[in-house]
Amino acid sequence: FDAVCCVAGEAINPERNLPLSIVITLCIVTFLYIAAAISLVGMQYYTDISPESGFPEAFKSNNVEWAAQLTAAGEVATLPVVVLISIIIQPRLQFAMANDGLIPQWFGNMRNGALFAGVLMTLFATFVPFSALDDFVSAGILVAFTITNCSLVVMRRESLNHRLEKLLALFNASSFFTCMMLSHVGHIGWIFTPLPIYIACKISRTCPPTSFGNTQLYRHDKYFTTPMVPYVPCLGMFVNYFLIAQLSMFGIGCLVIYASVAVVLYFAYGSCKKTTRGWDDRQYSQVDVKDGRIIHTANAVIT
Repeated sequence: FDAVCCVAGEAINPERNLPLSIVITLCIVTFLYIAAAISLVGMQYYTDISPESGFPEAFKSNNVEWAAQLTAAGEVATLPVVVLISIIIQPRLQFAMANDGLIPQWFGNMRNGALFAGVLMTLFATFVPFSALDDFVSAGILVAFTITNCSLVVMRRESLNHRLEKLLALFNASSFFTCMMLSHVGHIGWIFTPLPIYIACKISRTCPPTSFGNTQLYRHDKYFTTPMVPYVPCLGMFVNYFLIAQLSMFGIGCLVIYASVAVVLYFAYGSCKKTTRGWDDRQYSQVDVKDGRIIHTANAVIT
């Protein structure tokens, strides 16, 4: 479903098809995960399940060799599909960042972006053990979802004297601290849970919905409907931090280092080169790929 979001700029009728495809994908993935979990714990006690090759090892432990060989072959066959999907979406993310000036324009070319992503993935797969990447990748994905939730609140709520940004920073910090306490200290962590709830309510009370002319932004027909902002995004952020807190300290430490490097690079390059567009001239367009670059077609400017 995150891959669907990354190629949203190339969707036909995105107002309808994008939410529909995300919901359908989430339903399918959720059903398959639940079915797989039930199957595994039905064959093995959960502490005995192999983290690297769950189904083949579970079938072997029950002396079902043909099923073990079949599922092992299935794992080998599906892994390249995951890699190819990653190579498809990564150049598009780089294109968007280069278009906003956050990274060099060299990444704005689709061929360059695909080459860079492919080489980088190959190097990591060759030289870095999976055990060192497992929690780090999981934490990175959860942080990406958290940033998406933050962005939604920023888009749908007015920021008066940077109040919204300050409240969101406090919410993120308090949520992360509370979740770490819940995971590593115990029930005493529940003492801190009212703080994120209070901050979310304060965002709702003090930051009014964003207006676009005489129309509230979330009611504009060019925007996706997002009810219960900021409560749903804030709940999503809190759940993400709770999942991050379950990871190993090594993975969390790698995430902190990675985020620090990203912040340094942003202030060293992105903050000086970035380009911004106001609400009055923001374009909503269908995009296409031609000669290795994404080009805009059928531009429509909301005025």
